[in-house]
Amino acid sequence: MSSLLLMCTFSALAEQRTGRSPARDIKVPTGITYEVMSYGDSVEPRANQIGIAYNKSSTELKPTVVFIHGGGWRKGDKDDAAWMAINAAQKGYIGITVSYRLLADAPFPACIEDTKQAIRFIKSLSPNIPIDTKRIGLWGYSAGAHLALMAALSPEDVFNSGKYAQYSNEVKSVFAVSGPTNFIKRIGKKSGMKLFSKEQAENTEFLNAISPLSYINKKQAPVTILHGDEDRLVKPYHYLDFKHKAAELGVENFNLIEVKGGNHTFYFKKKSLVKPIFNEFIESL
Repeated sequence: MSSLLLMCTFSALAEQRTGRSPARDIKVPTGITYEVMSYGDSVEPRANQIGIAYNKSSTELKPTVVFIHGGGWRKGDKDDAAWMAINAAQKGYIGITVSYRLLADAPFPACIEDTKQAIRFIKSLSPNIPIDTKRIGLWGYSAGAHLALMAALSPEDVFNSGKYAQYSNEVKSVFAVSGPTNFIKRIGKKSGMKLFSKEQAENTEFLNAISPLSYINKKQAPVTILHGDEDRLVKPYHYLDFKHKAAELGVENFNLIEVKGGNHTFYFKKKSLVKPIFNEFIESL
């Protein structure tokens, strides 16, 4: 079984559970180092961790791909994407998987702050780990795709914890799979109340602030969205609204891959589609 398929299987299982996924015994191939580090001080110790996979024998600066797990901001853990990070390391890159505070740990926008802080922390490791800070790509699925887009597109001073302030959140590119981009359409709906406090769910300014759609701009990092046109959980208007606004603003570095007949979990099933796209993404870093 390939490491990509293992990652998909573990992520699918994580999506079925409530809360943080149990810690996994990560099997690390010969020649690859996998280290767990903390980038924050959450009460939940596993919430602010990264798992970093790389080949210690090489000191040459390497492109780095950061994986952000899904789970509706309520489920999952960095371990769910550890195999994808290791897969990247086996290809000669640095692979990093990120945990963040789930909604049971802290309300929005803590998960956004954590993701941006994690990126700055990763850059701070560059003196000791051969991370090319100018070639960092973000790959996120579902809620992780939302966080990847927010980290890549929102200005430095938005949802910034202030930690590792000498480093920026700038990344080379972002790949978002089945991710929400527009929360304003949830205003007044019961679905919004499952994620937000009553005050947040009724606050247009807040919902705009946590929507990647709000930050599209001509100077943004290149964005690719992979989304199924039959997704009933994160409905197609999310990627269509993003596409339309990008076109309206004349943004040229946006690419949409629309999967005909794809539902929210097609990502775990269409290995023949996802694997070459993943390879192309990391090779572009």
